[in-house]
Amino acid sequence: MLEMLRDIREHLRIGWEAFSRDRDTQKVVAYDLLILGEAASKTSRRTQKANPRVPWDDIVDYRNALIHEYQRLDLEGTWDFAVHRLPELERRLRRARVPPGGEA
Repeated sequence: MLEMLRDIREHLRIGWEAFSRDRDTQKVVAYDLLILGEAASKTSRRTQKANPRVPWDDIVDYRNALIHEYQRLDLEGTWDFAVHRLPELERRLRRARVPPGGEA
């Protein structure tokens, strides 16, 4: 998950103007957000409970909303989520720990 967050951060360095015009970058960021949400949904309940400060449900909910947009990507919503919510998520994930005997 941290790798996806790093990749998203790297892709968004181009700024809003370039992002809003670059369909390839939009697709890559959307894909990374889908993978991030999928990984969160596969994280064991034990690990989720051991790390309550990580907004697991929010990540999965965003993935679900993103995947059901089909042909249309909400660029402003994606940008806002990535720029304003992901930095804190990354900080929380960096502090997250897998409990003994628990799977990621």
